[in-house]
Amino acid sequence: MRRMVWVFAVVISSAHVSGTSAQEHLIHVDRLVQEAIEANPKILSAREKHSALKEKIPQAGALDDPMLSFGVVNLPNSFDFDEEDMTTKEIAVSQKFPFPGKRGLNEEAAAREADAGAAEADDTANQVAKEVKTAFYDLSHAYRAMEVTRRNKSLLEELVKITQTRYALGQGIQEDVIRNQVEISKMVDDLIMLDQQKRALAAKLNYLLNRPRNSPMGRPEDVHFRPAPISIEELQQQALESNPMLRALKHEIGARSKNIELAKRDYLPDFNLKFAYGQREDRLDMYSGMIEINLPIFIKSKQERKVAEGYADVRSAQAKYASAQNEIFFMIADMGSMAQRLERKVELYRTGIIPQARLQIDTAMSAYMVNKADFMTLLDSHMRLYRYELDYHDALTAYEKSLAALEASVGTTLSREVLK
Repeated sequence: MRRMVWVFAVVISSAHVSGTSAQEHLIHVDRLVQEAIEANPKILSAREKHSALKEKIPQAGALDDPMLSFGVVNLPNSFDFDEEDMTTKEIAVSQKFPFPGKRGLNEEAAAREADAGAAEADDTANQVAKEVKTAFYDLSHAYRAMEVTRRNKSLLEELVKITQTRYALGQGIQEDVIRNQVEISKMVDDLIMLDQQKRALAAKLNYLLNRPRNSPMGRPEDVHFRPAPISIEELQQQALESNPMLRALKHEIGARSKNIELAKRDYLPDFNLKFAYGQREDRLDMYSGMIEINLPIFIKSKQERKVAEGYADVRSAQAKYASAQNEIFFMIADMGSMAQRLERKVELYRTGIIPQARLQIDTAMSAYMVNKADFMTLLDSHMRLYRYELDYHDALTAYEKSLAALEASVGTTLSREVLK
């Protein structure tokens, strides 16, 4: 019996050492984020949309194509080109010129739209980075939970052997054996569930990284507690400049404002210049030139309505900006408060609860070795430590995910501390 107790004590002590039998290559969150930014289809699509918008800038300021025309003037109904002296075969070219300033305003509006497209691409990259970080930290937690569950399962399996021996010697009760077997079965079920979660999260990362669906993912690097100083008011102020969606909406407001200026220029006429050359049989050739202008006489039903439309578009974009700003401020306040709470929780587990639980194990072990504590007391102390370790990693995972959401809302990476 002493030998079995010693074996169990060794198993318990070795359970503090983490690790898995299968060696997997480590994956790092920053590298995964960089890979996603370079390969994710959503980001690539947003970038191509920005490229398309940039190509519209020179188009917006370009002149309309010139018009080339051919014709016959003053042809008699006999269709005889020599019968009438004024019969002329004519070729003409014409070019439309917008009123000065219109082309420049068109270019400026298109440039603002392109700037908005660039900011939207940055926002798409921000959101994908958040998704990658969230999946990475969830995958890390799944690995850690499986590790802790395996530790507990190994302890219970050793305990089953001891309780069975004690029961056979008449020193224990069958209830202890059955209870341990039930707990082991529950842990087997937990391991199955965690393995399924691990596979699903690896598949999600492959999807976000645009990798083949069955690509091996690897084991997440260890997540260490690195607190981030958080000032909600400062982060909200920083988001006004850094958040890409707010930047996109600002550019959209600017583009709509340029459209108002352009609509006001439509009160002024455009010009059409035309030059023609006429050739006559046995007569002198003829040249002619002409300037045409459109007459904006339907101001009430056309130009004024277009200006009113422009102002409505600006007000709509401004309201959209205000709504987005309010939402982002709320998200920063919500995620910031959650991160602050989780930071205190992680620190409490790291510096208080877990060290105290380990001290309790040492005390229980010493008492058990001199028969001053029963076996279940010792086991319960170890089980509590494992639960605390799992709770710690769960809180650390939630903390990192809240910081990822906070960074996406602010639009920049938060400074972090490294604790020794």
